[in-house]
Amino acid sequence: MTGNNILGRIRSVLGELPNSEKKIGEYILIHPEEVIKMTTSQLGIAAESNSTAVIRLCNRIGVNGFTKLKVNLSAEIVSVDESGYAEIQAEEKISDIKTKLLGNAFKSMEETISLMNEFDIERVVELIDMASIVYVYGIGTSRLVAENMVQKWSKIGKVFICPADDHQLVSMLEAAPKNALFFSISNSGETREIIELIKMAKKHYIKTVGLTQFGQNMLSNRADYTLQTVKILDADSNFVSSSLHAQFIAVDVLFYAYATKDYTNVIEKMKQSREEMNQYKRKS
Repeated sequence: MTGNNILGRIRSVLGELPNSEKKIGEYILIHPEEVIKMTTSQLGIAAESNSTAVIRLCNRIGVNGFTKLKVNLSAEIVSVDESGYAEIQAEEKISDIKTKLLGNAFKSMEETISLMNEFDIERVVELIDMASIVYVYGIGTSRLVAENMVQKWSKIGKVFICPADDHQLVSMLEAAPKNALFFSISNSGETREIIELIKMAKKHYIKTVGLTQFGQNMLSNRADYTLQTVKILDADSNFVSSSLHAQFIAVDVLFYAYATKDYTNVIEKMKQSREEMNQYKRKS
Protein backbone atom coordinates (compact mmCIF):
# COMPACT_ATOMS: atom_id res chain seq x y z
CA MET A 1 0.00 0.00 0.00
CA THR A 2 1.28 3.48 -0.84
CA GLY A 3 0.35 6.84 0.60
CA ASN A 4 -2.71 8.47 -0.93
CA ASN A 5 -3.45 12.18 -0.36
CA ILE A 6 -4.07 12.73 -4.07
CA LEU A 7 -5.33 16.29 -3.67
CA GLY A 8 -2.39 17.19 -1.44
CA ARG A 9 0.08 15.74 -3.95
CA ILE A 10 -1.45 17.75 -6.77
CA ARG A 11 -1.42 20.97 -4.74
CA SER A 12 2.25 20.36 -3.90
CA VAL A 13 3.42 20.12 -7.51
CA LEU A 14 0.89 22.43 -9.19
CA GLY A 15 3.28 25.36 -9.51
CA GLU A 16 5.93 23.15 -11.15
CA LEU A 17 3.71 21.64 -13.85
CA PRO A 18 3.72 22.37 -17.58
CA ASN A 19 0.50 24.06 -18.68
CA SER A 20 -1.17 20.92 -20.07
CA GLU A 21 -0.73 19.03 -16.79
CA LYS A 22 -1.53 22.09 -14.68
CA LYS A 23 -4.95 22.34 -16.33
CA ILE A 24 -5.62 18.70 -15.42
CA GLY A 25 -4.46 19.24 -11.84
CA GLU A 26 -6.57 22.35 -11.38
CA TYR A 27 -9.65 20.57 -12.73
CA ILE A 28 -9.16 17.64 -10.33
CA LEU A 29 -8.79 20.00 -7.36
CA ILE A 30 -11.98 21.88 -8.24
CA HIS A 31 -14.10 18.91 -9.42
CA PRO A 32 -12.86 15.76 -7.61
CA GLU A 33 -16.32 14.17 -7.47
CA GLU A 34 -16.75 14.48 -11.24
CA VAL A 35 -13.26 13.17 -12.02
CA ILE A 36 -13.84 9.78 -10.38
CA LYS A 37 -16.56 9.11 -13.00
CA MET A 38 -14.45 10.15 -16.02
CA THR A 39 -12.12 8.45 -18.49
CA THR A 40 -8.75 10.00 -19.32
CA SER A 41 -10.20 11.34 -22.58
CA GLN A 42 -13.17 12.90 -20.83
CA LEU A 43 -10.96 14.55 -18.24
CA GLY A 44 -8.60 15.83 -20.93
CA ILE A 45 -11.47 17.44 -22.81
CA ALA A 46 -13.14 18.86 -19.68
CA ALA A 47 -9.86 20.45 -18.56
CA GLU A 48 -9.12 21.80 -22.05
CA SER A 49 -6.02 19.63 -22.19
CA ASN A 50 -5.48 16.02 -23.35
CA SER A 51 -5.42 12.43 -22.12
CA THR A 52 -1.63 12.22 -22.37
CA ALA A 53 -1.34 15.02 -19.82
CA VAL A 54 -3.58 13.02 -17.47
CA ILE A 55 -1.19 10.05 -17.55
CA ARG A 56 1.85 12.30 -17.15
CA LEU A 57 0.31 13.94 -14.10
CA CYS A 58 -0.40 10.53 -12.55
CA ASN A 59 3.23 9.55 -13.04
CA ARG A 60 4.47 12.86 -11.68
CA ILE A 61 2.61 12.46 -8.38
CA GLY A 62 3.63 8.83 -8.02
CA VAL A 63 0.30 7.16 -8.82
CA ASN A 64 0.27 4.07 -11.02
CA GLY A 65 -2.32 5.07 -13.62
CA PHE A 66 -5.57 7.03 -13.78
CA THR A 67 -7.68 4.15 -12.46
CA LYS A 68 -5.58 4.01 -9.29
CA LEU A 69 -5.86 7.79 -8.97
CA LYS A 70 -9.64 7.60 -9.12
CA VAL A 71 -9.82 4.79 -6.55
CA ASN A 72 -7.66 6.75 -4.10
CA LEU A 73 -9.46 9.99 -4.86
CA SER A 74 -12.91 8.48 -4.26
CA ALA A 75 -11.84 7.39 -0.76
CA GLU A 76 -10.25 10.75 -0.06
CA ILE A 77 -13.07 13.11 -1.02
CA VAL A 78 -15.43 11.56 1.52
CA SER A 79 -13.59 13.43 4.26
CA VAL A 80 -11.67 16.08 2.33
CA ASP A 81 -10.86 19.23 4.29
CA GLU A 82 -10.44 22.27 2.08
CA SER A 83 -9.21 24.53 4.87
CA GLY A 84 -5.63 25.66 4.55
CA TYR A 85 -3.04 26.33 7.22
CA ALA A 86 -4.12 29.14 9.54
CA GLU A 87 -2.02 32.31 9.71
CA ILE A 88 -1.18 33.85 13.08
CA GLN A 89 -2.32 37.47 12.95
CA ALA A 90 -1.19 40.59 14.81
CA GLU A 91 -2.77 40.95 18.26
CA GLU A 92 -4.09 37.39 18.03
CA LYS A 93 -5.91 36.07 21.10
CA ILE A 94 -3.98 33.36 22.92
CA SER A 95 -6.95 31.01 22.63
CA ASP A 96 -6.95 31.49 18.84
CA ILE A 97 -3.18 30.99 18.67
CA LYS A 98 -3.54 27.67 20.48
CA THR A 99 -6.37 26.55 18.21
CA LYS A 100 -4.55 27.53 15.01
CA LEU A 101 -1.23 25.97 16.00
CA LEU A 102 -2.93 22.74 17.01
CA GLY A 103 -4.85 22.67 13.74
CA ASN A 104 -1.74 23.37 11.67
CA ALA A 105 0.25 20.69 13.49
CA PHE A 106 -2.46 18.09 13.07
CA LYS A 107 -3.00 18.93 9.40
CA SER A 108 0.70 18.72 8.52
CA MET A 109 1.10 15.40 10.32
CA GLU A 110 -2.12 13.92 8.96
CA GLU A 111 -1.22 14.83 5.37
CA THR A 112 2.34 13.52 5.78
CA ILE A 113 1.09 10.20 7.16
CA SER A 114 -1.26 9.73 4.20
CA LEU A 115 1.49 10.77 1.79
CA MET A 116 4.29 8.47 2.99
CA ASN A 117 4.93 5.47 0.78
CA GLU A 118 5.07 2.24 2.78
CA PHE A 119 7.40 0.51 0.34
CA ASP A 120 9.88 3.39 0.66
CA ILE A 121 9.68 3.22 4.45
CA GLU A 122 10.41 -0.51 4.43
CA ARG A 123 13.36 -0.03 2.09
CA VAL A 124 14.89 2.68 4.29
CA VAL A 125 14.34 0.50 7.37
CA GLU A 126 16.33 -2.25 5.64
CA LEU A 127 19.12 0.20 4.77
CA ILE A 128 19.36 1.40 8.37
CA ASP A 129 19.37 -2.17 9.64
CA MET A 130 22.22 -3.16 7.30
CA ALA A 131 24.26 0.01 7.91
CA SER A 132 27.40 -0.20 10.01
CA ILE A 133 26.95 3.48 10.89
CA VAL A 134 24.44 6.17 9.90
CA TYR A 135 25.58 9.76 9.37
CA VAL A 136 22.57 12.07 9.66
CA TYR A 137 22.69 15.77 8.89
CA GLY A 138 20.46 18.81 8.53
CA ILE A 139 20.96 22.56 8.66
CA GLY A 140 18.90 25.12 10.58
CA THR A 141 15.62 23.69 11.82
CA SER A 142 16.36 20.40 10.03
CA ARG A 143 19.22 19.89 12.48
CA LEU A 144 16.63 19.47 15.24
CA VAL A 145 15.22 16.53 13.29
CA ALA A 146 18.70 15.05 12.77
CA GLU A 147 19.46 15.29 16.50
CA ASN A 148 16.10 13.70 17.27
CA MET A 149 17.05 10.74 15.06
CA VAL A 150 20.38 10.32 16.86
CA GLN A 151 18.61 10.31 20.21
CA LYS A 152 16.04 7.74 19.12
CA TRP A 153 18.31 5.18 17.47
CA SER A 154 21.12 5.54 19.99
CA LYS A 155 18.78 4.33 22.71
CA ILE A 156 18.36 1.01 20.92
CA GLY A 157 22.03 0.47 20.13
CA LYS A 158 22.22 1.72 16.53
CA VAL A 159 25.14 4.03 15.76
CA PHE A 160 23.80 7.36 14.47
CA ILE A 161 26.11 10.37 14.28
CA CYS A 162 25.17 14.01 13.66
CA PRO A 163 28.45 15.93 13.20
CA ALA A 164 28.88 19.46 14.50
CA ASP A 165 29.30 20.94 11.03
CA ASP A 166 29.54 19.96 7.37
CA HIS A 167 33.35 20.14 7.30
CA GLN A 168 33.53 17.52 10.03
CA LEU A 169 31.06 15.37 8.12
CA VAL A 170 33.16 15.58 4.94
CA SER A 171 36.10 14.10 6.87
CA MET A 172 33.87 11.36 8.27
CA LEU A 173 32.48 10.46 4.87
CA GLU A 174 35.99 10.19 3.45
CA ALA A 175 36.94 7.69 6.18
CA ALA A 176 33.54 5.96 6.45
CA PRO A 177 33.52 2.21 7.12
CA LYS A 178 31.94 -0.28 4.74
CA ASN A 179 28.13 -0.20 4.56
CA ALA A 180 27.86 3.32 5.99
CA LEU A 181 24.66 5.27 5.24
CA PHE A 182 24.15 9.02 4.85
CA PHE A 183 20.71 10.32 5.87
CA SER A 184 20.18 13.93 4.77
CA ILE A 185 17.38 16.27 5.82
CA SER A 186 16.21 19.39 3.97
CA ASN A 187 12.60 20.53 3.90
CA SER A 188 13.11 22.58 0.72
CA GLY A 189 15.32 19.95 -0.85
CA GLU A 190 17.51 22.73 -2.22
CA THR A 191 19.99 23.30 0.64
CA ARG A 192 23.34 23.72 -1.12
CA GLU A 193 25.45 22.09 1.60
CA ILE A 194 23.18 19.05 1.72
CA ILE A 195 23.39 18.55 -2.03
CA GLU A 196 27.18 18.80 -1.94
CA LEU A 197 27.31 16.26 0.90
CA ILE A 198 25.13 13.89 -1.13
CA LYS A 199 27.68 14.16 -3.95
CA MET A 200 30.52 13.52 -1.51
CA ALA A 201 28.81 10.43 -0.08
CA LYS A 202 28.22 9.00 -3.54
CA LYS A 203 31.84 9.66 -4.44
CA HIS A 204 32.77 7.28 -1.63
CA TYR A 205 30.07 4.73 -2.61
CA ILE A 206 27.91 5.48 0.44
CA LYS A 207 24.17 4.96 0.01
CA THR A 208 22.08 8.07 0.59
CA VAL A 209 18.60 8.77 1.94
CA GLY A 210 16.82 12.12 1.82
CA LEU A 211 13.96 13.44 3.95
CA THR A 212 12.31 16.32 2.10
CA GLN A 213 8.98 17.81 1.05
CA PHE A 214 6.89 16.23 -1.69
CA GLY A 215 7.64 17.19 -5.29
CA GLN A 216 10.67 17.49 -7.51
CA ASN A 217 13.71 19.11 -5.91
CA MET A 218 17.47 18.60 -5.95
CA LEU A 219 17.51 16.32 -2.91
CA SER A 220 14.73 14.04 -4.15
CA ASN A 221 16.49 13.80 -7.50
CA ARG A 222 19.98 13.13 -6.08
CA ALA A 223 19.41 10.84 -3.08
CA ASP A 224 19.25 7.09 -3.71
CA TYR A 225 16.09 6.83 -1.60
CA THR A 226 13.66 9.51 -0.47
CA LEU A 227 11.02 9.89 2.22
CA GLN A 228 8.66 12.79 1.59
CA THR A 229 6.60 15.02 3.86
CA VAL A 230 3.71 17.29 2.96
CA LYS A 231 4.61 20.52 1.21
CA ILE A 232 3.35 23.54 3.17
CA LEU A 233 1.99 25.93 0.54
CA ASP A 234 -0.03 28.66 2.13
CA ALA A 235 2.41 31.13 3.63
CA ASP A 236 5.84 32.69 3.44
CA SER A 237 6.60 33.05 7.12
CA ASN A 238 4.65 31.26 9.84
CA PHE A 239 4.97 27.62 8.92
CA VAL A 240 8.38 26.49 10.12
CA SER A 241 6.64 24.69 12.99
CA SER A 242 4.21 22.94 10.62
CA SER A 243 7.10 21.70 8.47
CA LEU A 244 8.90 20.48 11.59
CA HIS A 245 5.82 18.60 12.77
CA ALA A 246 5.69 16.90 9.37
CA GLN A 247 9.37 15.93 9.56
CA PHE A 248 9.11 14.68 13.14
CA ILE A 249 6.09 12.47 12.39
CA ALA A 250 7.91 11.03 9.37
CA VAL A 251 10.89 10.18 11.59
CA ASP A 252 8.57 8.63 14.18
CA VAL A 253 6.97 6.41 11.54
CA LEU A 254 10.42 5.33 10.33
CA PHE A 255 11.70 4.66 13.86
CA TYR A 256 8.76 2.53 14.96
CA ALA A 257 8.75 0.67 11.65
CA TYR A 258 12.40 -0.14 12.40
CA ALA A 259 11.81 -0.93 16.08
CA THR A 260 8.94 -3.36 15.52
CA LYS A 261 11.11 -5.58 13.31
CA ASP A 262 12.93 -6.75 16.46
CA TYR A 263 10.42 -5.62 19.06
CA THR A 264 11.46 -7.68 22.09
CA ASN A 265 15.15 -6.83 21.71
CA VAL A 266 14.43 -3.14 21.09
CA ILE A 267 12.20 -2.87 24.18
CA GLU A 268 14.92 -4.47 26.29
CA LYS A 269 17.57 -2.06 24.98
CA MET A 270 15.33 0.94 25.65
CA LYS A 271 14.76 -0.33 29.19
CA GLN A 272 18.51 -0.74 29.74
CA SER A 273 19.12 2.74 28.35
CA ARG A 274 16.66 4.28 30.81
CA GLU A 275 18.21 2.38 33.72
CA GLU A 276 21.72 3.52 32.76
CA MET A 277 20.54 7.13 32.54
CA ASN A 278 18.81 6.93 35.92
CA GLN A 279 21.96 5.51 37.52
CA TYR A 280 24.04 8.29 35.96
CA LYS A 281 21.67 10.96 37.27
CA ARG A 282 21.79 9.53 40.79
CA LYS A 283 25.60 9.60 40.76
CA SER A 284 25.97 13.07 39.26
